[in-house]
Amino acid sequence: MSRTSRGGAEMQGYFRSYVPSKNPWSRLADGQPGSVLVLRLMPYLLVAVTFPIALLDDTAAEYADFTVVLLPAFTALVNGPVATFGSTLLVVAVISVGEDALGLLPYPESSWSDVPPVAVIGIVCTALAWVRNRMVMRLLDMTLVAEAVQTAILPELPSHVGGARVAVAYRTHQGSPGLVGGDFYEVQETDLGIRAVVGDVQGHGLTTVHLTEALLGTFRERSLDDPDLHTLAARMERRVRMHNRGRGEWEQSFATAVLVEITPRFDTIRVVLCGHPAPLLVRGSAQPLSARPMPPLGLADFALQRTQIREATLMPGDLVVMFSDGFIEGRNAAGETFPVIERINAHVASGIRDPDRLHRKLKADFQSGGYERTDDLTVLIIQAPGATSR
Repeated sequence: MSRTSRGGAEMQGYFRSYVPSKNPWSRLADGQPGSVLVLRLMPYLLVAVTFPIALLDDTAAEYADFTVVLLPAFTALVNGPVATFGSTLLVVAVISVGEDALGLLPYPESSWSDVPPVAVIGIVCTALAWVRNRMVMRLLDMTLVAEAVQTAILPELPSHVGGARVAVAYRTHQGSPGLVGGDFYEVQETDLGIRAVVGDVQGHGLTTVHLTEALLGTFRERSLDDPDLHTLAARMERRVRMHNRGRGEWEQSFATAVLVEITPRFDTIRVVLCGHPAPLLVRGSAQPLSARPMPPLGLADFALQRTQIREATLMPGDLVVMFSDGFIEGRNAAGETFPVIERINAHVASGIRDPDRLHRKLKADFQSGGYERTDDLTVLIIQAPGATSR
């Protein structure tokens, strides 16, 4: 799907899908151009196969008759009114050259009396195709509006934020109709440095968008002023509580999140975990920035102690890799989870440190390994300035 352009070269690559469709039906449902083209051509291919056989073998003529007569109906199922009307003209032409009409071909055994009913059926099919197209266009317009609203919630990130290079990959879970699901992310430049978040709201699909939008709004506003990550996490915790206010016990939601702060001098990184997988600090190799986590946002009452802020030294060219559990929990046919640390180390060892190239490589690894995505998936990579990346 196309997204609003904000300067072309200023925007980094945005990958929505880490898993290709595995069978023809899924490819058709996903609207992949090649599969859709084959579907649209199927009625004509069917006639192209059966018509010559009927000319050569009289016993096949009965089956070919059905194919020819029903061509407008088949075409209307997968094409628009123009193609359906063209199929109608083709069928009328074929019947007109039949044995008992113009007599130019031995097949079909048709006469002039067969032309009117076939023409009427074709015109009806053309009208139905036109009505169906109008409905599809209306749905497409509504989809574009919905996508515009969703991309306002999760806009594309620029390739640079506050001097740091940024790359992000985001995809809703398999089968989700929306562009925005339970995962959320953001990177902001503030007076206190760069602050970033990756989170995961309980649940899937459009039912999670309300809380996703609320948490992003809170982060974007409060990250500019809150003095530390502990205060910022408390603000987001309060936002989830407000969302759950008045809801029944089984209707309440929670969210996991990792909050990251990089100081203005790019020499220190701070991390707070709210029930979320720890980010990775990549220098010579990837190391988790683990910290004593607090419970997910919305469940802070179950915490036994104060949140720990993990602090680590940041060097020029270091990478910070944040991700949701949908990335590390993807499993292949053997039941193995995606080895994110192993794959990052392999790519870094080969000299790949550019965030955009690295997340492209991770995408290729995810696809080639046959890992299934059963949850929303987010990967956010931030690189400290001061080193040449390739």
